[in-house]
Parts: sequence; structure tokens; C-alpha cells
Amino acid sequence: MSPLAPFDAHDAGTVPSVVVVDPRFDAYSSLAASARLGKLSLHLRASGADALRLHRRIHVDAWLVASELDDMSGHDLIELLQGDSLTAPLAMVVESSDGRRRAVDSTAALESGADAALAHPISLADLERLLGLPSEARGLEFPSDGRKRPFVTVPVGVGAAVVAIAVLMMG
Repeated sequence: MSPLAPFDAHDAGTVPSVVVVDPRFDAYSSLAASARLGKLSLHLRASGADALRLHRRIHVDAWLVASELDDMSGHDLIELLQGDSLTAPLAMVVESSDGRRRAVDSTAALESGADAALAHPISLADLERLLGLPSEARGLEFPSDGRKRPFVTVPVGVGAAVVAIAVLMMG
């Protein structure tokens, strides 16, 4: 496992692109609020297969993966992403509220190849630490070449889209 690398400035002047792979979209309302403020580009996916398709289409600066997904375990997705030459930092989201159980889950996440283990609520500050650079030091403007990047994208599934819209409206 490599140490956390600083935010990749290959897209200097852009907001970081973060992919959340978790069927529980409602747990990321604070990140959705940060995305609405233009501090990050947030992509929500419920399944590992959707995340892998997205990984092949866009540049991702950080991954947040839940331990259980709709179609596979988060540990399996981590292995697949690492086998696909993943360079972005990857964090496993541990769900347990019990301190002892959370420590066991965090250890398992790190052993599976994740760069970090995060617990809810996950904030923009957590992402800054994962990326290795605070937001004040990053350019938060969009590129001047006219490209537009979405703040938030959601999976195509109707049920998942309804939940994602509800989360964004509650934020």
C-alpha cells in the first residue's frame, strides 16, 4: 500500500472528482451540500459494476467505498479497482457505531488495500485529508477552456435517482 498522494493537479483549476460507491446515498448529505457549493464533483453509485463503468469514463481523484454494495462486497471492488491501475486514494467506509467493532472493520479495510478507513459522518475535511491537500490550497474554479463538469451525478436506476434527489433536496 502506498502512502496517500497529494491531490493530482493534472486538472489544475478544477474541483476534485469524488466517487461514492454506497447504496445508502442519504448518508452523504454533507458531501452533497459541499458539491452544491462547488467544492467537489460528487458521483454517487450504488453498485460495483456502475462504479467500474464510471472509472473507465472519467478521471477520479478519490474513492469512498462502502463495505457492502448492491452487487458485491466493497473489499471485492477495492481489489478490482487496484487491479485496474488505480492511482487515486481509496477509502473504505466502515458502518459500525460500536468503537471496538469499528476498529476491527477499519483494520480489515486497510488489510484489503484501502488507503484509509472513514466512518460517518464523512465531511469535506475528511476528503481533504484523503486527498492530501486542504481546499484552500486547491483551485476551486472550473477550467477556463469552457469544459463543464457536473457537481453531482447519480446512477440511471429510477429508485436510486429518486433517493439521490431527495438527499440533495434535504441538504
